[in-house]
Amino acid sequence: MMRGRSAGPEGGAGRRRERRPVRGTRGLALAVTLVCLAMWGAAATAQLSGQLGLDFVARRIPTTLSDEIALDTPSEFAMLEFAIASNLDVKVGCGFADILLDLGTNMAGPEHGVGIVDARIAPIDLGDVSVENIHAIAELWFAVPFEGVTDVNNLPNCVVIPPGNPLFVTARFTTSFDCAGFSARVLFMLQDVTFPNPSAEYAPLYYEHADQDVGLGSIWNVSWSSAIGLHFRLTAGINASPAPTVVKGYSASWRVDSGECTPEWGNCFLNGGVTGIPLCDLSLGFVDITDVTMGLSFSVSTTQELSAMLSVSGKAFGGLSIGTSLSLTSGPPATSGLLLSGSVGCFEFGFLLDKLELKSLSAGCTTPIQLGPITGSFDLSATGLHAGLTGISARLSLSQGLFSAGTSVTFAQLGTQFGFASLGTQLAFRFSPGTITVQATFGRFGLTRASISTGVSF
Repeated sequence: MMRGRSAGPEGGAGRRRERRPVRGTRGLALAVTLVCLAMWGAAATAQLSGQLGLDFVARRIPTTLSDEIALDTPSEFAMLEFAIASNLDVKVGCGFADILLDLGTNMAGPEHGVGIVDARIAPIDLGDVSVENIHAIAELWFAVPFEGVTDVNNLPNCVVIPPGNPLFVTARFTTSFDCAGFSARVLFMLQDVTFPNPSAEYAPLYYEHADQDVGLGSIWNVSWSSAIGLHFRLTAGINASPAPTVVKGYSASWRVDSGECTPEWGNCFLNGGVTGIPLCDLSLGFVDITDVTMGLSFSVSTTQELSAMLSVSGKAFGGLSIGTSLSLTSGPPATSGLLLSGSVGCFEFGFLLDKLELKSLSAGCTTPIQLGPITGSFDLSATGLHAGLTGISARLSLSQGLFSAGTSVTFAQLGTQFGFASLGTQLAFRFSPGTITVQATFGRFGLTRASISTGVSF
């Protein structure tokens, strides 16, 4: 049931009830105004592009037999609830930089406003080497706090957390470059570490500027690849987490650590690895394994002990790929089993063996379709265990000129029984500069989601 929001003295864990001027709203207005003025000034000499989308989404409200007995009974006719959302993506190319603006809104009001400036810097000559592909990217996020709830129809929903004003979420600065075969990327983040996750429940009744807690964090990433296939990567985080930063309608990798486990330093981590290390060919008597390569990866943080993984792979007869991995931790080493994969014609297959027992299997095939002016493809895949099948999915897609269509059906293990899981159909009509897409997904108990998406590109 949807949680009520009363103003009683015990609600919201004793939070203050007085209303304050919310500076986040003025900050958002100022940021949007500055970005719009910058885009306006650059539009005369720059290239303007983007996309405007409008989505209509419907889902079935569970059918009840009576007012007293609420049963999710499948029925031919049912009531629907609707959602309408709009998103605007604008890009202004100024030659030396790109200015991007992403604005989202839905039936509950504004969702997010994200402004990004991607500046390209000319290569720097350092004698024998040159620093190339230099980018300096600045981001500023504002969003309205949302939370995930279960409504009176026992369906997942997303509601605004009062007072529902746009607030600062994060400011990011990223710099990246290539030099002597190395690629480096450094991210600095200033972020509200308490901003609610729109897919999770938020216990207090309100979230406003006074509730925000801003922290600093950074991510350092270096990678290198050689001509013989060797690849090296190293990622370090200071007061940061691999979890993504998520607001309603927008997300990006990495976030500032909340500091709950180690409040003094936050979460610091280091992970990396090297793949494609060439080894000599192996002969097992009954089969020869060629193109043998080895990889090693590791991960350690202030909240996690050192863990490492060793992997070896190669080619056997008939192009069959064979590989295994070994976990190296403080305890006894553990193997993931032997993975075999290959292809025969249009069929692809894979087997996972552990202690000479079949643990899982997968197979699939893709067949192109050519029916005069109509082109398309048919895909079929299956997964299973030693006890039998656990999933089957098939998809048919067709297109001709401005029209395209696709339908997919899935059968899966539901509890102790294997049966129908979902059926999805999509129709699309593309006419420059617009697109119209109609989608419907049906589950075991009828319609689960239907949508009409429209978009105009410019």
